Order: sequence, then C-alpha cells, then structure tokens
Amino acid sequence: MVHKKDNPTIQDVLEAISDFAHYVQGKFEGIDGKFEGIEQRLTKIEETMVTKDYLDEKLADFRGDMVVLVRKEDTKLTSLISLLAHKNVLSKTEERQISNMEPFAH
Repeated sequence: MVHKKDNPTIQDVLEAISDFAHYVQGKFEGIDGKFEGIEQRLTKIEETMVTKDYLDEKLADFRGDMVVLVRKEDTKLTSLISLLAHKNVLSKTEERQISNMEPFAH
C-alpha cells in the first residue's frame, strides 16, 4: 500500500515487513511439522533397528550351531570310513586320505 508513487511511508515498510514475517513464520511452522513427522519415523526405526552387537551375537550363535551340525556329520562320515575300511572296501591309504580332508582333519 503505497501512498505516493515511489515514496513508501514508514507504515508501508512496517506492513511489508510484518507481512513477510508472517509468511516466514508460516513456512517455519510447516517445516516444524515435517520435522516432527521425521522424528517420529526415526524413533520408530531406532526402536526396531537391529544393532551391530545383536547381529554379532546372532551370527556367533549361528556359527556355533553350524559347527555342531558339521561335527555330527563328520562323526557319521568317520564311522562310515571306518566301516568301509574294515570291510576292505577302502584301502588304508584311501582311509587316511579321506580322514585328512577338511573341515575336521583327523
């Protein structure tokens, strides 16, 4: 609202500043609302996110379980090798070669 063509009054300047301040305030309120939504989402993610320590522990447990299973299978294989060697299906050299294979060499 300009009274004269190119000479705004102090009141005109104050009104323009006030209008701009209200505009900026509205933008900040919108941004604040978005941040609240983001904070809520991040909180939910943090509550359900798996930590490195948790993963390390679970992987160690899994590795332990796998070692136990492989050891059981190794025991079966060792028994089978012994049985086949006892029945002369495998020679002593073949028995040693198979027994010296990984993962659990004897």
